[in-house]
Amino acid sequence: MSLQEITPRIWMLPGDSYTDRPNLYYILGDECSLAVDAGASPAHVKDFYRAVEQKGFPLPGITVITHWHWDHTFGLCAVEGETLASEAACAQLQAVQRWAWDRPAMHRRELTGQDIAFCNMCIMREYGADLSKIQVAMPQRAVTRPETLDLGGITAHLLPVPSPHSEDQLSVYIPEEKTLLVGDGNCKDVYGHQGMYEEESLQRWIAFLEGIDHVHHLEGHGDPLTGEENLEDLYTELAECRRYAAQRALVREYKGSYVQKMRKYVGHAPLLMTGCAVLLENEKGELLLQKRRDNGCWSPPGGAVEMGETAENAARREVWEETGVVPGTLELAGVYTGEDRFFYYPNGDVCCYTQLVFRCRDYVGQPMQNTDEALEHRFFAPDALPDDLNPCDAENIRDWAKGTSGIVCR
Repeated sequence: MSLQEITPRIWMLPGDSYTDRPNLYYILGDECSLAVDAGASPAHVKDFYRAVEQKGFPLPGITVITHWHWDHTFGLCAVEGETLASEAACAQLQAVQRWAWDRPAMHRRELTGQDIAFCNMCIMREYGADLSKIQVAMPQRAVTRPETLDLGGITAHLLPVPSPHSEDQLSVYIPEEKTLLVGDGNCKDVYGHQGMYEEESLQRWIAFLEGIDHVHHLEGHGDPLTGEENLEDLYTELAECRRYAAQRALVREYKGSYVQKMRKYVGHAPLLMTGCAVLLENEKGELLLQKRRDNGCWSPPGGAVEMGETAENAARREVWEETGVVPGTLELAGVYTGEDRFFYYPNGDVCCYTQLVFRCRDYVGQPMQNTDEALEHRFFAPDALPDDLNPCDAENIRDWAKGTSGIVCR
C-alpha cells in the first residue's frame, strides 16, 4: 500500500479495518519530517517506512503519539528517531508495560475492564499466535504543555487537550496547511463510558476544534474530512446527547448487565433473548464443540448478544472469550427460532433465544481447555457427533453435518 497525498506536505498511509490498524500520517519538512502515531506493530512501522521511501522521502525524525491505545503505540519499539507523547499517555503506557501477553491474562483484563475483547481480537489478528512478539516501548519524551516543532518550512503545533475518546489526547496542528491531526479524538469512549459520548467532554472537544482554523481534519480511522464536515457531525452527536440524556443514562446503566438487572424484576421468568453461535471448522472439515459446564452437553461456542452490540461482534467476542480462538471471516449460516429455543438454566432461569448461527473456516490460535464455561473443547467429524448435543444447538449442528447450503431460516 502506498502513501496518499492530503497536501504536498502531508501524506497518509491508510489503515486496515480487519486488524484495526489506524491511518499513519507523514508531514514533510525541509529539515525534518514528522510521523503521527507509531502504528500497531513493528510490521506496521515497516510498511509505513517502505511507503515513505517509495515516495523518495526521508524517514521521519520525530514521531508523535496521539494517545496510548495499542493500535497507535505498539509499533514504538521499531520507530526510528525521537518519539513524543502526552504525559498522561506515557503514564498509561508505563502501566501497559507490566501487562502479560497470553490469552488467559488478556481475558482477565477484559473481565476487570482494563481492556476490551475487540482490541484483543485485533491484536491476535495483527500478531498471529505468537503474542511474545509484543513489545510495549515508552516514548522518549513527554509533552506537558503546548509546544511548536520547526520542521523547516513548516511547523507542527503539539496540543495536549483531552478528547471524548481519551484523556491523554495529543493533537497535531499544521497551520501552514490548515490541517489538524487528532488520532481517535473524535471517537466515543470505549473504556470510560461504555462506547458512548459523555456530553461535557464532547462539548469541550467541539470548543477546542472550533478554535482551530483548519480545512483538513485527519483521524486515525476513516477517510479525511474537512473541518466543517467534522464539526457538523459532532454538532449532531452533541444534540443527540442532550436530547436523549435520560435515555442514554438508562442505556449506560443496563448495558453489559441487562440480564442481571432484568432478573431482579422478573425472577426466573422467561426472557426473550438474541443469541449467536459459531460453527468453527478446522482444515479437516471438523466442527469445534465445547462441553458446557452448566449442563454437560456439547454446543458450539456462542452466547447472548449484548445490548447495543452487533451480531457479528457478539459472535467474535463469544468465540474469543470461550475458546481463546480469534475467528476470521464469518458467514451467516442460519437464523433459528421456535419452541426448541427455550434454554433452562440449572439455577432456574429460563430464556427463549432467537439464534444467529455463523460459519467460520479460518481462525487464529488453538482452543483452550477447561475454561470458566467449558470443561473441554474438541473437534468432531460430521459423522461422529456426540449424542449429548445441547438441545438449543442440536438442529443447527445437524444441519451443518448434513452439509446444508445457503442460509437456513426456521
